[in-house]
Amino acid sequence: MSHRQQQAAFRRTSTLNLLLGALALGAATLAPLAQAGELDAGPVAHSTASRDQVRAEWQAAQRSGDFVVNAETGQTARQADPAHYAAAPAVITKSRREVRSETLQAIRAGDMLDAETGRKLNELNPRRYSQAPGVRATDTH
Repeated sequence: MSHRQQQAAFRRTSTLNLLLGALALGAATLAPLAQAGELDAGPVAHSTASRDQVRAEWQAAQRSGDFVVNAETGQTARQADPAHYAAAPAVITKSRREVRSETLQAIRAGDMLDAETGRKLNELNPRRYSQAPGVRATDTH
């Protein structure tokens, strides 16, 4: 056997020994945990969704960033890197009529902010808004 062949055989043997050592260390580390029951997978969830449905849901989650990237904190990809994903769609809880009605009421009550000072109009001019008919007095704290 030539010197090069001996070196190649030695490298293969060393790599194999290193791999076997790592496997033995891993087994030795995990064995007590497995015996203590800390590696239980827990209850297995069974789904009635088809493979195609699951695949479609996973692809949608990847596009929207709605999948967990940090199991310890429960952080999603969207939370970890918001610039990478489009903004989440806003959830509409009020009708246009309700919003318009509330806005008109706030205008009448002086609950709108002054653009220059950032204070409410009813705080800047309390006499004007305290006399408006059908308007409740608001806190001026």
